[in-house]
Amino acid sequence: MASSSTSGAPLKRRLGFRLLLVFFGLFAAGVLTAAVTAIVLAPTLPPVHNILRKHLKAPLQVLTRHGQLIAEFGNEERMPVTLKQVPPTLIQAVLAAEDRSFYTNPGIDLLGIARAAWVDLVTGRKAQGASTITMQVARNYFLSPRKTFTRKAKEVLLSFKIARELTKNQILTLYLNKIFLGNHAYGFEAAAHIYYGKPLKALDLAQLAMLAGLPQAPSLDNPIDHPHNARARRHYVLARMRALGDITKAQYAQADAAPIATRAHMIHYHVDAPYVAEMVREYMVKHFGKKKTYDGGYRVYTTLGAHEQEAADHAVEDGLLAYNIRHGYYGPAAVVPVSAQTSPHRLRRDLRHYTTAGGLVPGIVTSVGHRSIKAYDLDRHTVRVGWQGLSWAAPFITVNAEGYAPRQASDILKVGDVIYLHHEGPGRWALSQIPRPYAALVSLRPHDGSVAALVGGFDFYHDNFNNAIQAYRQPGSSFKPFVYSAAIAKGYTAASLFSGAPIVALSGAHGELWRPHNYSEHFLGLTRMRVGLAQSINLVSIRILRAVGIRYAVHYAERFGFKASMLPHSLSLVLGSATLTPLEMARGYTVFASGGFRVRPYFIRKIVDEHGKTIWRAKPLVVPPGPGVAIHGTPHFAVQAISPQNAFIMTSMMQSVIRSGTGQLALSLKRIDLAGKTGTSNHERNAWFSGFSPYLETTVWVGFPVPKSLGRYEVGAHAALPIWTQYMGAALAGKPDTPFAVPPGIVTAIINRHTGLPCSPKNPLAMREYFIKGTVPKKGAQRGVPGPAQSVRSSGLF
Repeated sequence: MASSSTSGAPLKRRLGFRLLLVFFGLFAAGVLTAAVTAIVLAPTLPPVHNILRKHLKAPLQVLTRHGQLIAEFGNEERMPVTLKQVPPTLIQAVLAAEDRSFYTNPGIDLLGIARAAWVDLVTGRKAQGASTITMQVARNYFLSPRKTFTRKAKEVLLSFKIARELTKNQILTLYLNKIFLGNHAYGFEAAAHIYYGKPLKALDLAQLAMLAGLPQAPSLDNPIDHPHNARARRHYVLARMRALGDITKAQYAQADAAPIATRAHMIHYHVDAPYVAEMVREYMVKHFGKKKTYDGGYRVYTTLGAHEQEAADHAVEDGLLAYNIRHGYYGPAAVVPVSAQTSPHRLRRDLRHYTTAGGLVPGIVTSVGHRSIKAYDLDRHTVRVGWQGLSWAAPFITVNAEGYAPRQASDILKVGDVIYLHHEGPGRWALSQIPRPYAALVSLRPHDGSVAALVGGFDFYHDNFNNAIQAYRQPGSSFKPFVYSAAIAKGYTAASLFSGAPIVALSGAHGELWRPHNYSEHFLGLTRMRVGLAQSINLVSIRILRAVGIRYAVHYAERFGFKASMLPHSLSLVLGSATLTPLEMARGYTVFASGGFRVRPYFIRKIVDEHGKTIWRAKPLVVPPGPGVAIHGTPHFAVQAISPQNAFIMTSMMQSVIRSGTGQLALSLKRIDLAGKTGTSNHERNAWFSGFSPYLETTVWVGFPVPKSLGRYEVGAHAALPIWTQYMGAALAGKPDTPFAVPPGIVTAIINRHTGLPCSPKNPLAMREYFIKGTVPKKGAQRGVPGPAQSVRSSGLF
């Protein structure tokens, strides 16, 4: 027994020695392999010092002039933050979940790597595991996501390098902004907005712990798609925080019991201006390319005012819906089978092809009462529409005819009709429909041409054609002020008389007879220019153009930014037969509003890069300030297109359009600083109103996408002016009601309203008129001789 025991001891020693040799051999081999790997891979590692400047993909942001968000364009939602902007509780949660030794380790977790390597060796699978925050930064910023041994080795080496060259706070900041957290969210700030609709600083412990648990498996653990997994992962994070002493037992219990409830939140846009957002996107793609535009993190500050844009949206929407009511109900958008057994799921499925449009919500009629209906809408609500919201819906026949007025709800709708609903206030809904006419509104600041508001249609997502800048339409009588201004420049005055008798002229290449007429179909005698413009008298206006000269008038119009080559060289010019966009018309009217200066419309104020540096700033043409006003910087001054005196006389005449002419609806604003002109093209195909105050010039157009009649009486004063009036009333609220400044060189005189000649103030026909100095007519001047303050009688075919 003794010999047996004695012989066994050397055997064990020899076996232990051999195992020790094997261990050291393996260790040496491992060290040698690691050294060789480091020597081979080190030259291939990227320079770490560039990581702080490395581009983070961030979407293009479009903002108002004061920074309110209008839109975002890009594939990744990212909102970079500094470490100071991150709640300390989130940092504790992230470290507890991902890397508890982050502030003490050299960038890697050696024990974790050994454990992961052993799993790889035993199972034959390439497990990720043991990734520190530094390793995740290395992988996300520099390496591919493919799980290979070479990539893992590079990751370890690069992590050492990052930990040596960057501070821990720099590494943590990079991690918090780069990591993918599901649902297109990159970085924790973006994730807070997408999962909870709030910034990080507004989240509680339970919500922060939820986000901190996402990096390991964002697709499987996010609370929207997998709430059960999300709860388990949050429990793990909270338990780790409790074990590390980051939170108390009571905090842990309260957060762990909190509901998971969340949903996907769209990034909240403060201002609805999709037409301008698209204009910005197109500009950026053209000048910066698609990749930089969508991933470059640019912030584009537009010239839009949030208040003005909101007012413009509402005005266009209300104006087109009012047109709907005037012309009757087109009928349901579709009809689907509905019975008492139809489930909400089936109703939602039938509504999936319909979306909201301009604030109108699609719905399906589920019951029809005597004078009310119920409908299931897209927001999964059942709403009731009373008779007040239904009674307008006489059947549409043509733009000039409606059917009989309904007496009960069944005259209008039946169960299963797919309709559009308009929310008119708390508990109040009305039947509506997507308008068939289009509309556009452009509002410019006259002092520099900046776009204050722009609406290109009823709903961008229903039809993205931008009528404000793309629709070339005949402006009708709203073009007359440019010809009248040419007459003032030629020496005529607001008191000059022109005949309103019938006209027959030769027209066209074949000499056809042209017989223009007034909209009222009435003929007038001698008429002052002021009255001719205020009442929009075509025959008087044609004679004014004839007196001025077509060639002169066409080239004079270039002063307002129009191209002579785009204007008709015929008498129809003054009737607005050219084709122009609302933006072009708005620019033309700013010349009057600015006191005679031609500004250049622009909609981008500045472009800021991802680092907050302004890389481009607009250089607008600005109206020179008045005497005694300090000038800062080196502004680019606008060209004096027409004289201040001409601009003032024309403004005064367009004030008469509102006070006593075709624009009297604007009197409802009870302001004295408004001027403008209505416009209607032949057969009511286009309705316009262009008008201004010292603060804003606004042009409104209404018409069909393919030009056709809007209907009898749908003239500029009826279809476009209500939109203009509603918008200007809101946009000018709080602005002082200041009369237009009278420039030097303007005088007044008492004239006879019938003859246009000076008279006694006691004359019952006496009125006060403005004149440019030197153009006041003399008493006893003879009529019949063309010239300033004189009458222009017919000649030839006139």
